[in-house]
Amino acid sequence: MKKHKISLILAVVSCGILILLSILNTPQSLAIQQARISQIIDGDTLEVTMSQCRIPWEGNSQLCRLQLACIDGPDYGDSPFFEAAKSRLETLIPRGTIVLISDTGKSSRQRIVSEVFKDNTSINLQLVNEGKASLFCKHLNDTCPSSKTAYLNAQNSAKQAGLGIWNSRQPWQKARVCN
Repeated sequence: MKKHKISLILAVVSCGILILLSILNTPQSLAIQQARISQIIDGDTLEVTMSQCRIPWEGNSQLCRLQLACIDGPDYGDSPFFEAAKSRLETLIPRGTIVLISDTGKSSRQRIVSEVFKDNTSINLQLVNEGKASLFCKHLNDTCPSSKTAYLNAQNSAKQAGLGIWNSRQPWQKARVCN
């Protein structure tokens, strides 16, 4: 009987240690944090302040630079699409807006790859749906697998409707189509 109690105690302690280790080793990527918009850089990059940034921007532990996950927005110089995408992002989430950030755990050029939500709406998905951004195929497959279908459907709808970067008169040459 004494051996059984010792075995049971060891099993419970071992399970407790494993649970504690798994909690301590859970990547921040699973965290959803509240953040405040500081600045819109372009159609898929923005700066936010939050309580703790995984990759601090310019040495400030509360300032983060984010790349919107799953999407690719026009870069500076890709007129008129750059201006339209940046302007739309500024309208959707102006400076000072409180948003939820879903950190994917990935990073690109010191930017945290994230999905941004305002009022339970994915800003990333909305930009694709409106034709302001195309899909970033690599992120779509390795970072956004659970929402891949929604992103593909949004892009197909925007493309069929000829919205934004998909307009038939002057489409964005760098727009990507993913499968």
